[in-house]
Amino acid sequence: MSKRAFTLIELLVVIAIIAILAAILFPVFAQAKVAAKKAAMISNAKQIGLAQLMYGGDYDDVFAPVAGFTADWNLPSFAVLSFPYMKNAGILMDPFTPAKLSDNPFVLNSQWAMPPRRAASDWCPQDPSDDTACAMGVYNPEGRNQITGGEHWIRDGIGGVYKEPGTWLWASYGFKSSYPSLSQTAVGRVAETVMVTQANHFDMMWHMDWNPDEAYRYWGDGVFNLFGDANMTAGPAGRIGTGGTKAGVYPTSVSEPTTFPEGFNTSVYTDGHAKAQGWKAMHSKSIVGSGGKKYLAYAAPEVP
Repeated sequence: MSKRAFTLIELLVVIAIIAILAAILFPVFAQAKVAAKKAAMISNAKQIGLAQLMYGGDYDDVFAPVAGFTADWNLPSFAVLSFPYMKNAGILMDPFTPAKLSDNPFVLNSQWAMPPRRAASDWCPQDPSDDTACAMGVYNPEGRNQITGGEHWIRDGIGGVYKEPGTWLWASYGFKSSYPSLSQTAVGRVAETVMVTQANHFDMMWHMDWNPDEAYRYWGDGVFNLFGDANMTAGPAGRIGTGGTKAGVYPTSVSEPTTFPEGFNTSVYTDGHAKAQGWKAMHSKSIVGSGGKKYLAYAAPEVP
């Protein structure tokens, strides 16, 4: 009795069908993977926000400071200070970065940021309506042209700082010796004011007169900036859905970007809700404060 085998044509047809199905399904799998990471980011942000709110519940309604600086060169950031309310370091890990907990302990301070209070800085004008420095659009002309329409938008945060007596280290440069965080009840627009956001540095470098529309190079050490030895946007990151310059990661030769992140950013606001939005959408909204001055909407906690 003879056995019927596949012909070459039949085999090629089956292979072609498999190839077509793979071509259709693989992009879907990739999209599903990205969607899963986005969901994880939102969940992580929510948990970080809840940890901050619980911290405030135990500390007279006051948010955790952006960072503390100790004489032995320890740097407990807000993430470290509120960690007892999270108890899982994985919450602080950004699934869109190549960073791993085993890389360096500093990665826990390099993925989320808390906007520091303007008044906690030795460099920023103490008048909250002064837009001559420490305001978005002051230093980068492309930022004024593309984002603020030629204006300077004042910005402020909710986090304070502290230093142990006699403490000095590079990371604390530009901060006052001690300045408290805001209380939760002092925030005028809780649903619009950022509490914690995806970023490349725990304090966004704002206290050192940097702006979210400029690039910085943190000590030139790739371990600390997650993406290798390169410049990055100093404020909130736009890493979700893109990479390279479109995510705000620039060549080391760039100090003032001419193009800005196109990716999405995940933030948690002072009322505890979390959301993802485009970097440009996040930075393109202003609000009028005292004296008719314009503030960056997500960074104006005391504007009602």
